Amino acid sequence: MKYFLVLLGWCLPLMLRAAQPLEPLQIAEHFVAKTGWDEMKSYLSGEAAGQARRQSLGQQIPATLERHCQLLQQGRATAVVTVELRDSVSRNDIYLHFRRDSTAATAPWKLTAVRSLAMTQLGPPMLKLLSEMPSAEVAQYNQKHPSADHAFMLGNIQLWIGSDANISQHFTRNQAAFQRAVQFIQAHRYFTAAPDSANIEEQAINEDKELQAILRPLYITRISQEYLDCGSCLQFIIGGVTDNTVGLLYQPNAQQVPPMSPDRVIVIKPLGNGWYLFKTT
Repeated sequence: MKYFLVLLGWCLPLMLRAAQPLEPLQIAEHFVAKTGWDEMKSYLSGEAAGQARRQSLGQQIPATLERHCQLLQQGRATAVVTVELRDSVSRNDIYLHFRRDSTAATAPWKLTAVRSLAMTQLGPPMLKLLSEMPSAEVAQYNQKHPSADHAFMLGNIQLWIGSDANISQHFTRNQAAFQRAVQFIQAHRYFTAAPDSANIEEQAINEDKELQAILRPLYITRISQEYLDCGSCLQFIIGGVTDNTVGLLYQPNAQQVPPMSPDRVIVIKPLGNGWYLFKTT
């Protein structure tokens, strides 16, 4: 009996730990691991369950890519985990969206959707074309496109198709200039017009030459308030196609930052001092 109690005392904590349902970060780490995951189906629902019937996402990703998971947000009902995929030459990001099912005691957290910035296929060939353009052609290009010259397009596309880390580094290097843009907008009382004239005002803002002189070195294509459901937010748009947009958001009141969802705002990453990186679908 003595030895049985000792064995029970040693095994019980392990058994209790094993019985604990997985949290979103743990699910993500299993789901993107290079090896398979026997319990995968218990933690998937909806769209994600349909996409990973035979293999986990980790098994579908090239084995050469390293995977780093980070919990971005976890509330009572939803959670988002970011996954950085990287090797010696590239970095990309995907976003795992979770929902909590309070009726499922053994596995309440379910992975419901996997998202990344879509419709970026044209980016790499455009970047290659611009990078290899002879200097004579660059001069001709700049004459034809004075408002979006070769240097601007090169930097802009690199950000558009680049990793979250690259965008974050770009913001950190240029934070003072981004803040000057905000101060300029506030000083000129832009985005204060009535809703029925908002489009006209936005056009005027993006034609302001003094403001453009600040934005062009930052590789920002336009400033808007229409992409996100956040009327008081300033959205510094880097680029994108149709609804698949990437940019920087300025909103000093954290309570007014729009929530993430797999259907619209697939990621919002805080950068500090009221600034956020965002992507939509």
